[in-house]
Amino acid sequence: MKISNNKVRYLLLLVTGIMLLAACDRTPKEWKTLNMTSLTPRLQTIFDKSKTVCFGRFMIDVPESTTVVWGEADVPLAATIYPNGAGKVNALAEGFIDKLKGEKAINHDDVPLLISVDEVLQPEGKIVIGYENFQSISGIKINGYFRLDNDGVILNVNSFKEEKEGAVVLIKNFVKRLRKRAENEVPTEPGNCIEHGFLPDESGAFRKASGELVSIGFRLKEYPDVHLSIQIGPSNPHDPERDSLRAQWKRIKEDPATPEEQKALASTKFFRESPREIQDWKTGYEVLTRLPDENGSHSHHDFQIKFTGVPNDPIKPYADIQFQTGVSDNAAGATKASLTDEEAIAVWDKITSTIRVRPTSTVSDKITGARPHPILPLGELAATGRTCPQTGWWQPDEFAENTGSLRQHIKSGDRMPHVVLTSELSLWQKLKGERPTYQTATVWKLVSYDDMPGDANMANQTPAMVQTVSLDAAAKDGICSGSDNLSHSNKG
Repeated sequence: MKISNNKVRYLLLLVTGIMLLAACDRTPKEWKTLNMTSLTPRLQTIFDKSKTVCFGRFMIDVPESTTVVWGEADVPLAATIYPNGAGKVNALAEGFIDKLKGEKAINHDDVPLLISVDEVLQPEGKIVIGYENFQSISGIKINGYFRLDNDGVILNVNSFKEEKEGAVVLIKNFVKRLRKRAENEVPTEPGNCIEHGFLPDESGAFRKASGELVSIGFRLKEYPDVHLSIQIGPSNPHDPERDSLRAQWKRIKEDPATPEEQKALASTKFFRESPREIQDWKTGYEVLTRLPDENGSHSHHDFQIKFTGVPNDPIKPYADIQFQTGVSDNAAGATKASLTDEEAIAVWDKITSTIRVRPTSTVSDKITGARPHPILPLGELAATGRTCPQTGWWQPDEFAENTGSLRQHIKSGDRMPHVVLTSELSLWQKLKGERPTYQTATVWKLVSYDDMPGDANMANQTPAMVQTVSLDAAAKDGICSGSDNLSHSNKG
């Protein structure tokens, strides 16, 4: 049977494409979905009902019966809210004032530590200022005591006497913006969730700020020895790798401090040790271990992820996420672990994979219908097949010379598409007017937040989606895809 030249070319093109697909791993490791361990039947029942918990600028899904335990929250002030505790907070204020009055500042002619008490009308409260201790020279302590309806709020600041005015302004600004928040409320505006409260960003502006610290813990009711904790803080702008878990474990393995540590390391069971990405939170490294029985300590699981974060980016901070079993009185290994190795890994994977940035929009956006405030920076990357993380204009990152003509407007939540390309045409194909095309996966790059142009302008502004690129050039540029549907059409 005689095969036409056109069919021969088609088959060669198809075979070449298949060889390209087989030659490289088209899905970079950082975009692969974690192969999560399945929950056992007894664990599945506690995950049948879940709740979303907001902490800082993030949220997480946990079993509905989970106990939430808040730690420090400094955003940028440390605030403690007492539900229905307005009277208690007022009593604490009076007690603090009496304490400062009763002590003397030896470096200030033995005057009382109390410097001033400033009454505040909105919200109702007082700001108490005193020397830090009896030996203090310039260090002062400033406590704010306020009433929000029936709730009480205490704010604490340690400062210097010459910076007193600025610290008082900070406290007043903070408490005016602070509002109460129910445990299950997840606000939609930019800001920070803290225990019982929410602090909106100033004037709706996204803070490029830096000093936000949030700690939160979770206790499984059905398995009380299982604890998970999350600590969020600013990334180290000078040497982020110094805080990485990879570097920490490298030091531990290469140079155990004592023979006992060396023996414990040899007995430690490692389940997983690798980079880890959660949603769009990158720079993570994960180590999952089971520590051996030791004197006074039962064998227990000790899992950890650390994200080194991006300096000065509140939605990509440093983070330390830890999970332990066998916990009693806040000591891991104090009791026997209630979960098997497989169950512990399944619970860890199930919960940590839900950590994400809390979606936000400004009040003006809701009123005017404007697009949501961008939460991802220009230059963000997203691979074909992934859910689009940010509405805007995206273009393939691989084609440095031709990306403008391949630009697409993609909405948040839509699937990132393949890119449609054409091969270089042979003389015969040009004569017949054929345009063989194929689809390939790509890595898209966010290049603009501009709104989608109106239908009236689409004819002139919609980018072309077909670009002439040979398969040889594609291979040279590293265009690969693990899930490509290589399709060819001969349309004139």
